[in-house]
Amino acid sequence: MTLPYRSVLFDLDGTLVDSYAALAEAVNFARREHGYDELGENTIRRYVGEGLERLLQRAFTIDDVPKSVRESFERRYDQICCEQSRILDDVEVTLAELSAAGIVMAVCTNKPTAFSRKILDFLKLAPYFRAIVGPDLAGARKPDGQHVLRTLEHARCEADGTLFVGDMPIDVQAARNGGVDVAVVATGSASHEELVRAQPDHMLDRFSDLLRLVGSGAAV
Repeated sequence: MTLPYRSVLFDLDGTLVDSYAALAEAVNFARREHGYDELGENTIRRYVGEGLERLLQRAFTIDDVPKSVRESFERRYDQICCEQSRILDDVEVTLAELSAAGIVMAVCTNKPTAFSRKILDFLKLAPYFRAIVGPDLAGARKPDGQHVLRTLEHARCEADGTLFVGDMPIDVQAARNGGVDVAVVATGSASHEELVRAQPDHMLDRFSDLLRLVGSGAAV
């Protein structure tokens, strides 16, 4: 049975795309430039999801991230973020079907908006989304419900009838705080068990399972 969702908000990293390799390389580039040893990609993967500032705080074990560290990361990430990002399984075909069904879609991500748009443009996914909203544009970051609400505003959608899709417990918290339903898929850094404990409304085995949840509501 399909549900009356007319719009869907998506997390980016770990939900739509895999950009962990690029993030790890940019973090390690910044660490090398500042005299630190490299970290393993799996370690850095666990630091992703709560925004750039939090990623660098964790990677450098510091509370106040120096401007030079952020600039080093951003310089390297800007060079490699597109070529080292890939679309996750089932994503492209699922977005195409949702779009054809008239579902309004937007991206609500803790990655800065400019990087998010650059990656989605490169991967040719950007046209599917009415809005791409990072924390810089929202004035807040997940799990703050304001991030979700601002994304809804940019996408011209109502919370009622919207589903949030993510890959981490923070996405469940953000959806709850923003007053929308949430589905999760274990394609990112969180395990299936961690996602179950977060108590989402829907657990997806595959990204394409989303098609069984979302009806063919008219575009807003």
